[in-house]
Amino acid sequence: MGYSKMSVTIPKEIYEEIKEVASRKKIKLSHLVADALAEKARKIREETFVEQINRAFENPEVAGEQKRMAETIAENTPAEELPW
Repeated sequence: MGYSKMSVTIPKEIYEEIKEVASRKKIKLSHLVADALAEKARKIREETFVEQINRAFENPEVAGEQKRMAETIAENTPAEELPW
C-alpha cells in the first residue's frame, strides 16, 4: 500500500484530543487519523448503500414483488426453517 501526504486544518481542540488519544494508545497520530478517515468513508459508503436500497423499496412495484416473494417463501418453507 502506498501512502500520500495531505494537509488539513482542524480545530485545535480536536487536534489536542487526537494527539492525546494517539499518545495514550501508543500509536502514531497519522495512523489514528488514517483509521478514523477509513472508518468514516466506510460508514458513508454503507449509508449510501442503505439509502439506495430504501429508494428502491419506495417503488411500489419493487415493494409488491418483495412482499409476494416473502409470502411464497413463508408458504413453502417449514416454520422452523424461516429466518424471521
